[in-house]
Amino acid sequence: MDAKLPTSTEEELYRIGTVASLTGLSVERLRAWERRYDLSPAQKSGKTRFYSREQLQQLQLIKHLIDQGQPISSLAALSISQLEERIDSQPAQPVVASLHAPSVGLIGANLVTLEQQEQESETPRRIDITTRWANMSAFLAEQKQARGAGSEPQVMVVQLPVLSIQPIEKIRYFYPNTKLVMLYQFTKADALSAFEEAGIPTLKWPVSWQEIEHTVVSESGQPARAGRQVPRRYSDEELIAIGSQDDDPTQCPQHLVEAIHQLNALATYAADCAQEQTTPQPLLSVQSDISHARAHLEVALGTLLDDGDISLVG
Repeated sequence: MDAKLPTSTEEELYRIGTVASLTGLSVERLRAWERRYDLSPAQKSGKTRFYSREQLQQLQLIKHLIDQGQPISSLAALSISQLEERIDSQPAQPVVASLHAPSVGLIGANLVTLEQQEQESETPRRIDITTRWANMSAFLAEQKQARGAGSEPQVMVVQLPVLSIQPIEKIRYFYPNTKLVMLYQFTKADALSAFEEAGIPTLKWPVSWQEIEHTVVSESGQPARAGRQVPRRYSDEELIAIGSQDDDPTQCPQHLVEAIHQLNALATYAADCAQEQTTPQPLLSVQSDISHARAHLEVALGTLLDDGDISLVG
């Protein structure tokens, strides 16, 4: 591997592509920063740029602060110690469970398990889970006993093995004003059409928690743009591996990989443009929407991988 280039002083140097992978900053952004803020690489060989280990550390700290909402213009001239001091002085980021977060009920064992796993992460929450049931039987038993005395959530997310309209009628008997989001493992075309005509969103299981949040927020009437990016499901290296192993004659996985790459690049471009604006919020909202679009494609890619023979190993 030629990611590192030793010099006469044995200093480790990293190619710009390697720096991009290690920091999460795109090659295009690194080059733009070189032009605008004099964040120049330690060495150049023709058109190839090489960064030192110290520069790599500096860029990693800058990336962390940018993710917290600080502009590159206030960070580019800071030393590593100054960047570390700024990080240490930042207040802890609160978990997003604001008054504007929609109240949500969950029905389904796997769904509740997914939500509990998400609680262990430090990702901000966009929805407020108020009630949980392992299955429809548990939900109905509690409602019959309580006679619908509990507070009505704004949205109910329901996981079913087979998509059916009958559970909808039972839920609406107790919660007539609650909006619904349905997750399913198996279905027929006519069932999907019925839900589409009824305006009830459906998602095929398995699905990421981020996609559930996005669907719930949209269904509840809250702005879909929260100014927050959905975490990536696949790294650039994994996408490259998937594309290179794609033996599907339809080439659908390869096309999805290319589209995900394009959306990642577009999100980076929107973020770069936002940093140059006096009012960056519109472009940051665009960046957030792009990340949600990318998350949908990643779920589709995951479905193809689960059903096919493509592996990320090797």
